[in-house]
This record gives sequence, structure tokens and C-alpha cells, in this order.
Amino acid sequence: MASTLTVDNIVGATTSSVINVKNHVINQTRAVEHIFTSTQTITTDSYADVNNSSHSYTPVSADSRIVLHYYGHCRNLGASSQDVFCALRPHFNGASGNAFTIQGDNLGKLGDSIWFPFYYTITQEIAAADHTTSAIAIKLQGRAGSNGQNLQFLGSNGSSSVFLDILEIGQ
Repeated sequence: MASTLTVDNIVGATTSSVINVKNHVINQTRAVEHIFTSTQTITTDSYADVNNSSHSYTPVSADSRIVLHYYGHCRNLGASSQDVFCALRPHFNGASGNAFTIQGDNLGKLGDSIWFPFYYTITQEIAAADHTTSAIAIKLQGRAGSNGQNLQFLGSNGSSSVFLDILEIGQ
């Protein structure tokens, strides 16, 4: 059985109005698309910004949820006699998102150093209470371990990348 919806007039509607349907995507953008052409190596165990991962996003609705989805690939050095360890996290409006760690026991402890390539996918939600319709400064941060490990975004032959998709979901 089919339903029919007839609307005679929508008051206050303009061509730039957003139709906010609860729990549906009201805006979507590929915000960052970067293939590294020069290598970035993070050697510190404090978080550092990942090059070319920043974006400023302005929500279309103050009561929406914003979903950040970072993904790409890079690699981690397990120095000789050390484990593989690094971490990535989103950072938005001065707040740290959830940290995602890559850790491998004994990968470098066999006597040789090992470069461990990996694909990452990180999803972070920004609740409606944590934003307005002002621009949100977004970036990806990474850190290495404290024992000689490195987090590296390799620039040769398009070996590493970072992508960011943003979904805004109506409430």
C-alpha cells in the first residue's frame, strides 16, 4: 500500500534550508584526502599533529551529532629489542578524542628492527552538546612509544595516506 504526502506550503523555507530528519545524515563531506609525498616521522611519546590532516568544519545544525571518520595507512617501527607501539587520535576544538593504539608484543625483540605497516580507521562522535554552528577545528594526532619506536607516514610511492569523512546526523 502506497502513502501520499501533500504539502501546500512550507513556512520559512528557503533554498538554503536544511531539512533535519532525526537520525539521518543532513550533511556529508570528504574533508581531507592526502597522499604523503614527503615522509613524516613522529618519534616523540607526546602527541604531535599529523601533517595535512586538519580541517575546519561548520555544522549546519546546533543540535546534530558530528561523526568524524579518519582512515588511511602508515607504519610503525619496532626498534631492535623493543615492541611495536604507536597511537593515533582525533583532536577537535582543543579536546582530545579517543586514542587508538597499535601494539605488537615481541615484534622487534627477535633482534632486528621491524617496520610494521598498518591500515587505520578511527571513528569519533562529537555530541550535540559539544558544538554549536561555529566552525570546529579538527585534526589527527599521533605518537610513538618511548623506547625508540617511530610512527611514520611514508612519502615515497604514495605509501601513506590520511582521509577524513565527516557526517552530520540530525537529532
